[in-house]
Amino acid sequence: MKRSFYLNLLCFCLSVVMFGCSENDPEPLCLQVEVVGADCENGWYLLHVLDENFIVQNTQDYTGPLQAGYVTTDNLPLEYQQAGRRLNVAMDTNGERSPRCVAVTVMYPAVTIKRVCDAVPTGER
Repeated sequence: MKRSFYLNLLCFCLSVVMFGCSENDPEPLCLQVEVVGADCENGWYLLHVLDENFIVQNTQDYTGPLQAGYVTTDNLPLEYQQAGRRLNVAMDTNGERSPRCVAVTVMYPAVTIKRVCDAVPTGER
């Protein structure tokens, strides 16, 4: 009886460790952004985050300061690289790379686009 109790307790503890410690990163929320245009370095694009509630709140979905709601990215898909284009994207901070700007007074936080949720049709602004 004691042996089966300890065996069950051991199995329970192992299952808690195996499944309880696997911490998944939360998926970032989809936010509506507008492509402002090219940033100071070739291949980088400036995005304006249009979700005002998100700019005010600093949630776990995006960590880092948003200066007036602007961010910069270097992995914007080619079909969305037109200025004025609106789309919904999930993004995360990019602490590895940022554009190298020579004479820019404001550097915007660099982000990586995780996925394009959907594009807003050009007629709906």
